[in-house]
Order: sequence, then C-alpha cells, then structure tokens
Amino acid sequence: MKGPKRAALLLLCVQALGWAGIAERITDYELANGLRVIIYVDSSAPVVATHVWYRVGSYYEPVGRTGISHMTEHMVFKRSPAWPPDGFSQLVQEHGGQSNGFTSTWYSGYFEVFAADRWELALKLEAARMHACIFLDEDFIPEREVVSEEWRLSDNQPTRRLWTDFFATAFQANPQRNPTIGWSDDIRNYTRSAVEEWYRTWYNPANAVLVIAGDVRPDKVRTLVAKHFGRLRGKPVPKVDFYDIEPDQRGARRVEVRMRTSAPALLIGYRMPGRRDTVGYNAAAVTAAVLGDGRLSRLHRRLVVETRLATSVNVWPTAQRDPGLLMLMITPNNEESIPAIERVVTEEIARLAEEPVEERELERVRNGLVANEVFARDNAGRVAYLIASYWALTDDWREFDRELERTRRIGTDEVMAFARDWLRPEFQTVGALLPPQTEAR
Repeated sequence: MKGPKRAALLLLCVQALGWAGIAERITDYELANGLRVIIYVDSSAPVVATHVWYRVGSYYEPVGRTGISHMTEHMVFKRSPAWPPDGFSQLVQEHGGQSNGFTSTWYSGYFEVFAADRWELALKLEAARMHACIFLDEDFIPEREVVSEEWRLSDNQPTRRLWTDFFATAFQANPQRNPTIGWSDDIRNYTRSAVEEWYRTWYNPANAVLVIAGDVRPDKVRTLVAKHFGRLRGKPVPKVDFYDIEPDQRGARRVEVRMRTSAPALLIGYRMPGRRDTVGYNAAAVTAAVLGDGRLSRLHRRLVVETRLATSVNVWPTAQRDPGLLMLMITPNNEESIPAIERVVTEEIARLAEEPVEERELERVRNGLVANEVFARDNAGRVAYLIASYWALTDDWREFDRELERTRRIGTDEVMAFARDWLRPEFQTVGALLPPQTEAR
C-alpha cells in the first residue's frame, strides 16, 4: 500500500486511537506540601504504574560535583525503614512487581508497576524514598566504586566516548556538556555527607511529581496519597536556570575520537530550541523527520540508496528544557567517505532552507510523527512516563496533550524558517569516531 491510501489508513488509525480523551481521564491536584499529583485512569488492564520524578539531574550540579544526582540514585535503593538493606528490588519482585530508576540531564525518576490489587506498596516505597533513606559509609564506599567502574567501562566504549566528547565540545558553558554519570575525578571525590546533603536538598514533595496511571479510582487514590505523602514536609529548592548562559556559537566545532572500533561513526549537531519553545521544538521535530526519519527521508535516499556513502542515517531533536541539539547520527562506509557525507548534508539543509517542501511529503512526515506519538500512548505506563517528562521539561504536563495538534500545524514555512535560522554552518558541531591512524592505513 502506497501514497495517499497509506496516509489515509494511518490517519484512520490515529483517529481510532484518539488523543483528546486522555486529558478527560486525568485528575490533577497539589498537596499542601507542594507535591504535584496526577492520576490517569485506564482500566484496560488490571495494572497500575506509579512514577515519582524529581526535578534534579546533571544540569543542576555545580562544578566539582558532576554526577552526584546519579550517585544519589544508586544510594536511594540501599536503605530505609520501608525495605531491608539492599532489599528494594527483591521486595518489589516478591509482590509480583517491576521497578527501576534513572537519572538524566533534567530529572531523576523512579517507577513501580504492580497488579491493581497491591499497588499501594508503590506509594509506601516511594514515600520512604522521598524522605527516609539512610546513608551509611558501609553502603556508600563500595557503591562509589561501582559508579567509578561504570565510568571506566563507559570511557573505554568507543561510541560512548564519542558521545561524551561530542557534548563537551558542542556546549562550552551550559551543563548539558557534562555526562550524566559525571567526570571521573568528581566521582572519586564524592563523600557520603555530600551525597546525603544533595538528597536532603532535592528529594522533597515540593520538587516532585507523583503520577499514578492504570486501573484506579481517583477518590481512592487521593485517600492513599494523603496517607503516605500528606505528612511529608515540602521545602523550597535552589533556583537553577542556565537558559542564557551558553555563549553564541560563531563557528563550526569538531572533535575526533580514535579508538579501536568495528565501524566509523559520525555525529553532526545543530543548535535548536528547547522544549519550553513549543513552536520551535515542533518545527525542529518535523524538519528532522524530513531529513532523516525512515527509508523515505531525504538523507537516507541520498546517503544510503543513491551514493552509498553510508549504511544508516538517523535524525532527531533532543528533548531539553534549554536550547539543545538537532542530532544526525550517520554510519559512514569508511573514513574516506566522511567529507562527501558532510557535503551532502550541507546540500540537503540548503535545499530545505530555499525550496518549499511539497505538501505530500510534509503530510507523510506529520502523519508518521503523530502516529508514533499516539501509539506510544496506548499503554498506561508509557502515559505516566510522558506526563512526568512534560512536567519536568516544560513545567506543564498539559503540553503533553497539545503536542499532537502543534505537530499537525507545522507547514513548509515553519520548516524553511527553522532550516534558515538554526541549521547554519556556524551552529554546527561534528564528531567522528575513527580507528587509530596506524589501523586506518
């Protein structure tokens, strides 16, 4: 099935799944201690996902303490009155649940998924994690070694080393330049007291969102949330915002990593608006899809099909609160093909800036983006994740429900303007992963 018929079928699928109904199934309120609570009712399966996210990550860390949010994530699984030492995961599994935690540039998040008849345990565990974790040297010292080893393994992995060096080159002042895990010297110098202080500062109701999604009744949820979280004390957290700190980029930047690798890799990044610039971000998303999302995209056709300079091309916008990067990840056939690849990228960007995109191509791209977003919402756990991420990145979870319509409104004028204003040679950063020069010869 091709062309208009496929697009029409895709639209029917999107309309059948729907998205407007999600907001109608959400209850949103705030406790007196500042905890934001969002309840999403989905009774399609007897399962409940519970997410607690804190607005703290590597972006918030001062010089000399990079990675301390990630270290804190490790420690808050160790001890509290609600679970035995190192017994968090086992307790969850004994009740048939799943759990995990993660740290990013902008947030630290935790979740549990339980059957609907026992999900209250998630509230008990997360309330304890929020205020009652116990920090002991006997846990901290070996865990610091675990994180140090994690860093060493990452530094010796060629692709990860490329990403680390790439972002440290692309950003000069904004904390996006720092790896989430931190820099090795900072990790070695962590103290238990510093990590505990970080926890006491940022892990509190006034800096958190609690999202409960699944087979629940909102009135019952309110009662249980008040029981477990209502008595916790909220407090202000330091204001951290480096939105305007990054100096203007006045020329292309390059970084080269030479390590033993099975294949070369090429990263190209251009400055782009952050999530708080909703129109600019959606224009970036549509532009990225035109350039390199799928086999019908322009760069795939030019680089993989026609010239065979590369074996794969992917283009996507990074989701950041501050201005971030529109990323191109390309697998060149060999090191010698990289200059030609860069010329093709420059040509295709210039064409986007100068020539209107045909409506048929734009409609295909928009339909694909909307469909991907809608399909991602066909699961209560995924909806919980998306709601929490919009809260963390835009300050308003309702942007989650506005995203699809904004995408559908992006036209050729917005794409051309984005290409002209943002995809400029002086805003470019290039990173290449190549074999050592002795091997390259």
